[in-house]
Amino acid sequence: MNASQAGSVARAAWLICCNQSGVQQELPEGPRPVQAAVLGVLSLLVLCGVLFLGGGLLLRAQGLTALFAHEWHASPEAEPGSDRS
Repeated sequence: MNASQAGSVARAAWLICCNQSGVQQELPEGPRPVQAAVLGVLSLLVLCGVLFLGGGLLLRAQGLTALFAHEWHASPEAEPGSDRS
């Protein structure tokens, strides 16, 4: 890109950004719906992944808690090597 091309690109960007005529510039409608659809699908995938992994971790934590509670209630007497009476 040479200097004249860079200048014309900068002028075009300035005209689009700072249009003083009051006429609204229309945005191209091509990729907007596609971007919205892709964003929606990716958001659903992330949400399902978080729920799936979080649910698995929650079930694992509940299982471990139940296991420890079962072991704690199963042996209320002191261990043979301890000095408790």
